[in-house]
Amino acid sequence: MRASEVFAMKETVTVKRTLLMALVITLLAGCMATATQPESKSGPAQPARPAQGTRIMLSPDAAGTASSERDTQAPWSEAIVRNVTAASLEVHWPDPAIATGAAMIVAPGGGFRFLSIDSEGEKVAQWLNAQGIAAFVLRYRVMETPASDEDFNARLGVLMAPLFGPGIVQEMQKLAPPAIADGVQAVKLLKSKAQSWSLKPEHIGMIGFSAGAVVTLGVCQQADAADRPAYAAALYTGPWAIDKLAEDAPPLFIAAAKDDVLTAFSTPPVVKAWKQAGRPVEYKLYDSGGHGFGMKQQGKASDRWTDDFRVWLQVQGVVGAGG
Repeated sequence: MRASEVFAMKETVTVKRTLLMALVITLLAGCMATATQPESKSGPAQPARPAQGTRIMLSPDAAGTASSERDTQAPWSEAIVRNVTAASLEVHWPDPAIATGAAMIVAPGGGFRFLSIDSEGEKVAQWLNAQGIAAFVLRYRVMETPASDEDFNARLGVLMAPLFGPGIVQEMQKLAPPAIADGVQAVKLLKSKAQSWSLKPEHIGMIGFSAGAVVTLGVCQQADAADRPAYAAALYTGPWAIDKLAEDAPPLFIAAAKDDVLTAFSTPPVVKAWKQAGRPVEYKLYDSGGHGFGMKQQGKASDRWTDDFRVWLQVQGVVGAGG
């Protein structure tokens, strides 16, 4: 072997040894840095908040259970949800750039026969998100109706009949308790997750429409202080007796229309109960709008309820003066 070749081989071995030593030194330095790095004072990593549109089951035993829920197009061309047997919350986050840390549980109406998931659910959530408020649409338990849409539509008149007369009072008393329990669980869940989901516990509220307003009022009335919403709203509520209201019941925004036949005997008693308890109540009675106006724009006085509600939320310190 020529001398030049021997020299080249020695030089190659030297380079390899140098690279190997450098690698060993780098690995040792990394291990030492890891070993000497102080533990984080922030504790274990918080679980990520649920993704947009996620459905969260409220009862642990309901997770993984086959649901009998059915999304239906009602005869009046509105999206509804029927046969809810296991309550859940649907997540709607606002744009992080405008998020306030406030949250509201949204309880749609439907006479406990179904849930008006569009006008009194999803669209309400979208409006709340535009104010920087996180929204959680509550699918609370309702009565069982025929499985097929054809049978449901054929029996709809019979199913709804008790709501158009004195029988509505008994219907609310009979069907509301499980739904109210679902509402209480919803408030508990949000408060327990407030820190990890970047929510302010003191700004977790609830809004309900028609039967959903009954659910909201029931939660305000029956839940323990720790499990009540910080503020609440009831739109064109169904009849619900409030014999006694806690002295620390949440501030209430309540609205209805004069041309809604339920208003006369459903809304004033609630306003009276809040006033007798010495609790703040904002009452808006619109000249027109009927029952179930929700987020519908009808060219009637009730169309401005969201403007009035936003002002009230501003007074509560939930939203800012802008927007």
